[in-house]
Amino acid sequence: MKLARSSKNIVATMPDILMIILGCDCDPDRPRYGGARYDSHRPALTWRGLTEGIPALEERLRRVGTIAGVTPKAVFFLRSDIQMQEIYGSAAWPVVQFQEMWHRLEGQGHEIAWHPHVWRWSDQWGCWFQETKDSPWIAECLEVGYSDFAKRFGSNPVTCHMGWTFHNNCTMQKLAELGVKIDFSASPGVHFGGGPGDGGTVFDNRIDWLETPFEWYRPSESDYRRPARAGEKELAIIEVPKFTSESGVLRRLKDIAARGKRTPGHEAGAAVFLQVTALPVLYGTIIKQRLQRKEAEPFFATYFHPDELLGGKQHSSVGFLYSLDHLEKNLLRLIDSARKKGRDVAFVTGVEALKYIQRLDTRGTPG
Repeated sequence: MKLARSSKNIVATMPDILMIILGCDCDPDRPRYGGARYDSHRPALTWRGLTEGIPALEERLRRVGTIAGVTPKAVFFLRSDIQMQEIYGSAAWPVVQFQEMWHRLEGQGHEIAWHPHVWRWSDQWGCWFQETKDSPWIAECLEVGYSDFAKRFGSNPVTCHMGWTFHNNCTMQKLAELGVKIDFSASPGVHFGGGPGDGGTVFDNRIDWLETPFEWYRPSESDYRRPARAGEKELAIIEVPKFTSESGVLRRLKDIAARGKRTPGHEAGAAVFLQVTALPVLYGTIIKQRLQRKEAEPFFATYFHPDELLGGKQHSSVGFLYSLDHLEKNLLRLIDSARKKGRDVAFVTGVEALKYIQRLDTRGTPG
């Protein structure tokens, strides 16, 4: 693939830079990728996505850098929450268990950030499920995960991406209270009601971002999905939405993949997101629409899971739809497409995105 080359004067063309935030949710391998099911209290979790997928990813990112002249940086979101504590005895067990890898990645310019899930065990149902209603428990889960992450890693996480991209007013307020500065969970127009999954749970995948804009914003205390309005209190956290699409084709494919979890009545007009590891013929739609959507400036946030990078996946459809090869092709296409529109490309961490936004505020640009 022959790529358009970047302009040399990046500072002079700052408004024309597309800032790509490449997130990696560092979960254990999911059931469809050969991981443990959710109907065991203390399952033997596997982490091949981390031990095999991430080293393979490092090599591919270097190859993208050689071809494109810009080496992608990623934000690695690490699990630290009550589920990890119940299974391993420490909420931040993944932080400690793979600490050599995290420090290596940090030394390469990547960011180490936080990915809490609100998985809760139910004796009644005999499975882990997504807790969305019990605010005191949710707050405790986040408090435990944050404090143990900070203790084990040696510094407080600045950046967050929530499990399932889930938020409600409780979670957003708690992140701000804990000191998280920037979050990438928002997925404009995406709505799932939650429901049983094929991995043994009775309930997961509840998401509601129906009123969320494409621009970054400071969430309202009364509605996490949007900026504070006149007279409303805003939270001390920046929300940078991922890019989503209203493509009918992509929506139908996502509905199939979601196994009917979309809430009745919200199918029409609901948006979808795709991981950057998705089939390039599909992800190309995301790239094209993002480069046309000016209100999403200047960021393009996207993400993936490390088990999607593995070869020999348990389900052939999963291997077909998501792969490391797809990620490489999509990144190269994104870089090339942006440059052909006269834009430079920069891969930024959450910390770097935050500093950029803070500079805008200093100059008087509305937040």
